Amino acid sequence: MLYLMEKELLPERSPVRLKLALDREEELRHFEIASGAWKIEDSALSGSYRENGGGMIYTRESFPGDVLMDFYGMLAPPCENDLNFTFKTEGYDYEKNDAGRGYIAGFNGWWDKKAGIEKYPACRPSAQTALFSVESGIWYHIQTGCVQGHCFIFVDGTLVLEMLDDSPEDFAAFGRVGFGAYCSQVRYRELTVYSIRWKARAQRYVCAF
Repeated sequence: MLYLMEKELLPERSPVRLKLALDREEELRHFEIASGAWKIEDSALSGSYRENGGGMIYTRESFPGDVLMDFYGMLAPPCENDLNFTFKTEGYDYEKNDAGRGYIAGFNGWWDKKAGIEKYPACRPSAQTALFSVESGIWYHIQTGCVQGHCFIFVDGTLVLEMLDDSPEDFAAFGRVGFGAYCSQVRYRELTVYSIRWKARAQRYVCAF
């Protein structure tokens, strides 16, 4: 079960918009490679960027509305920083040579191995925690996205972080998703993109004394 504050996500009842194993070179046709080096290697999407900046890849197709990205990600040894992904984004801003507007999330980032989500480029609102990090060389099952401005990251079925954006209309027209490597080397496989359905859930405590 994927539970957020007052919401339950329902991927099993949700339309699948894109499903890629990311193990064949021809699957790269679904993406725009904006920056960095990206290729299919050892049955996974491999990305790298050596500078203090972001290597970015985006789906060519847009998925407006509530979205869930479901995939496996890994920091490729010896790298230990910045396993990144983005959703509800407009894509790359070539005039500024930077990521365009959208939510950027990831692990082992923000220079202190934090997990986080930020509304780019203002980076407000943003949410980070140093209480969770990933280990290089290990695959993690990641589920991330946004429901009516309620952004989230789950790892191996456990909620790591959620963030509420009080102005979700800013990105209402955007729907591309993608991956990133910030001065890092990363790998991804088995991507599924859902137009995520959800239901409200009541929450209350039951007094134990």
